Amino acid sequence: MSYLVLARKYRPQTFEEVYAQDHITKILRNTIELNRIAHAYLFTGPRGVGKTSLARIFSKSLNCLTDGPTVIPCNKCQNCEEITGGISSDVIEIDGASNTGVEDIRELQKELMYSTANSLYKIYIIDEVHMLSKNAFNALLKTLEEPPENVIFIFATTEPHKVIPTIISRCQRFDFKRIPIPVIIERLKSISKIENISIDDEALFTISKKADGSMRDALSLMDQIMAFGKDHITLDDVLSIFGIVHFDVYRDVLSAISNKESSEIINILHDILEKGNDIQEFINGLLDYVRDVLLLKIGINVQGISKEIQNTMKSFCNKFEENELLYLMTLLVKTKTDIKTSNNPILVAEMSFVKLSKLAELKSLDEILEYISSNNFDLKKKKNDFPEKEKIESEHTQSDFHQKTEEVKSEILKEAIEKKPKLDELTLEELQKQNNIIIEKIRKEKPFVVNYYINSKIKNVSNNFVHYLVPNQLSLKMLHDNKSSIMEILSNCFNLPIKVDFTLKEEKKEQFITNPTIDDIKRESPKLAEFIEITDSIIS
Repeated sequence: MSYLVLARKYRPQTFEEVYAQDHITKILRNTIELNRIAHAYLFTGPRGVGKTSLARIFSKSLNCLTDGPTVIPCNKCQNCEEITGGISSDVIEIDGASNTGVEDIRELQKELMYSTANSLYKIYIIDEVHMLSKNAFNALLKTLEEPPENVIFIFATTEPHKVIPTIISRCQRFDFKRIPIPVIIERLKSISKIENISIDDEALFTISKKADGSMRDALSLMDQIMAFGKDHITLDDVLSIFGIVHFDVYRDVLSAISNKESSEIINILHDILEKGNDIQEFINGLLDYVRDVLLLKIGINVQGISKEIQNTMKSFCNKFEENELLYLMTLLVKTKTDIKTSNNPILVAEMSFVKLSKLAELKSLDEILEYISSNNFDLKKKKNDFPEKEKIESEHTQSDFHQKTEEVKSEILKEAIEKKPKLDELTLEELQKQNNIIIEKIRKEKPFVVNYYINSKIKNVSNNFVHYLVPNQLSLKMLHDNKSSIMEILSNCFNLPIKVDFTLKEEKKEQFITNPTIDDIKRESPKLAEFIEITDSIIS
């Protein structure tokens, strides 16, 4: 295949070509210059930010035949060319997703016994190392801690939390950053000049933003742009190719919200869907637009957006309050989640966008309270007695309901306890009468014990001493451990010094007679004995 994609063609070959990872390249250079090379490294970070590329560059620097170890590999010697092509016998690249088992690690350990062919170091680069099984990780531990003198491990992963801590503790960890949009734009500009591609700055910004911090993704998107076959690439071309919605559409949505035009918002939504745009991408774009408006409103400058678009966004700063913009963002995030789980995503989107248009009619809790106090409303009035023009939207969550319920139960319990019976001595009848109150009191103070108490039975009550029977050992242990608390609850309930004790309930076991005689059978079952005598049966 003659054509080489941009992501491979312009892959970094030296430390200087690795973008936005200076905090890592500087340390790796110093380790080479100071000869403080570790035996294991862990490269973590998002996709397409240079983890595997930097592992290859580091390997070339250590094994360069010209004057290695060096911070500037020649990229011309046999070792450099083989490492660049991924065919070096001394720098082995392993896909962690395909070699996940213990047997794969054992094969690797056998290879460690062999010396290098013509290199100073034998280097193993394991990509997506988090895909290894737990047993494979454990099999690697001893080798990783004390490898042969000339062996180096370089692990790369996008999910470091899946790598077991005992592996991480044996490595020098380097966290790669997402590549900033301005850095990606500059890289795309330089490649465009080399490839003789004319492209607008706004188009480059859109590509860089869609790449989401990944240089590889940005170069893959550029490949698609170049295949479009136009001499000059504009923003409209990029929007059309990738199905991205123009900034003007988001401007129109916010204008419709501020003007309370529900029908206009729905028309915009339908127009987006008819053009074949993905509804999730549209909501993501609108979410980013609202976010940028919010940042401008609180005085934070937004990078990478043209002055014309920023001026449009600033005009919305005067039309929306901060809490309104936060509400819009919250609703959009919820809409994204609902669309994923819905069988009718268009209906969910329509409902959400109609709700967006009602933003001006929503009132905050402070405004509701102020309105009620200023108008001296009697809260006992019927709903129809309130003015029809005033619409107050309030949301009562299930948690609020439970909280009110608990408060009512607490008040009832408090009232019942205040009406304590005045007794000289506790009786079984009085204890059974107050049992529900006692249970509620235990439920409130000892929620983990109440079920064990409910399952216990009162054996007897005498001299302010209550003896309970419990069904099993677990109940016995739990109630004994909380014995003092239960005694305190009972004492407070009856205004008496109550003591309690718990005993395991004895189960009646049936006794079977081995080798019974006819007399035994007559005592236990006369009918069976009569049957044996009539039929002249033999007892065996």
